[in-house]
Amino acid sequence: MKNRKKRGLTESLIGMIFILVLFVVMIVNLVMPDKEQSEEENRMLETKPGLNMSMVMTGDFMEQWENYMSDQFAGRNTWRRLKVALDRLGGSSKENGVYIGSGGQLLEEIEVPDNEQLSANLDAIKSFTQTYPDVSVSFMLIPDAACILGDSLPPFAAVEDQRQLFGLVGRELGDSVKWVDAVSVLNEHASEEIYYKTDHHWTTLGAFYVFQDAASTLGIEGEVADDFVSYAVTDSFNGALSARSGVGLSENEQIDIYVPTDGDDDVLVNYVDEGRTVTSLYDSTKLDTRDKYGVFLGGDTSLIDIRTVSTSEKRLLVVKDSFADCFIPFLAPYYREIVVVDPRYYSGTMTDIMDAYRITDTLFLYSGNTFFTDNNISGVFTGE
Repeated sequence: MKNRKKRGLTESLIGMIFILVLFVVMIVNLVMPDKEQSEEENRMLETKPGLNMSMVMTGDFMEQWENYMSDQFAGRNTWRRLKVALDRLGGSSKENGVYIGSGGQLLEEIEVPDNEQLSANLDAIKSFTQTYPDVSVSFMLIPDAACILGDSLPPFAAVEDQRQLFGLVGRELGDSVKWVDAVSVLNEHASEEIYYKTDHHWTTLGAFYVFQDAASTLGIEGEVADDFVSYAVTDSFNGALSARSGVGLSENEQIDIYVPTDGDDDVLVNYVDEGRTVTSLYDSTKLDTRDKYGVFLGGDTSLIDIRTVSTSEKRLLVVKDSFADCFIPFLAPYYREIVVVDPRYYSGTMTDIMDAYRITDTLFLYSGNTFFTDNNISGVFTGE
């Protein structure tokens, strides 16, 4: 009887402490100002949703409110790190869609395309090549790290065969484009640092290997291996996969840039929709932020017009995702002008671009995951 009474008092005390902790957390959450961005996760945080009857009736308000409370929860980073640590102790090899591979290598899952959307994108590209038959069109899909670094995947991790998906795209596009086989090139250098450990992008070394192989396909004559020299611009890069997974946040990596060996790299870079012009392909201010990969072209933007000092008469259109950002500096010495468009952010159409610029060549450069999930490509090409 005595023990039962003592146990009841203990349970009541624990219950009161639990309620008190919840009350304190609620008060802290109400008092603490909202944060706009998570530096650790490298993303914008949810803001407090506006309340209206339509959102309440559809359930959107509660969903947005839950996301808001999750993002703005007091001590969120600490709780997140604790969760990841416990998951790791429990043997987890995957966090938030990111595989935790051997040697600290982080790898994204391989995305499976929506067949209808993929078909629409490919039809739009083929239609473009038919509309502009005098424009030379090259196509380059960059495999994601899980495709090339399969040996680094954790045991029993099953990912889609991205090589097979690339083969499907190649067969569908056929002779309408000049295909660049980036998979074979990167396979040859799989033991080298061709992908970042903490980020989903390839390194500039990986991009340089593919550029050397692709040069002849792109109509660039001669040996290009000696045309560039590399420099390290930071040794404290911690990428997006670390931010997303919460793993390897203390890992620091090096970012290199490649510049022409002859030193003649003068450019005018016009960010068309932003109305600003700079004289470099690199944005050094990004090196002071978490998003250090943004040093290449300043990060994601809709439309860029790059004027060079090349004597070439060729004008190149690059349709791309962020994998192209570290590749474009290799192209600058060989084209008079390079117009860069990212369909994810561009609100115009391809007809607008072709009417405004005297394009002679076009390069599609995407990572596999982005190309297979981007639903903006067909819209930019068809105007729908």
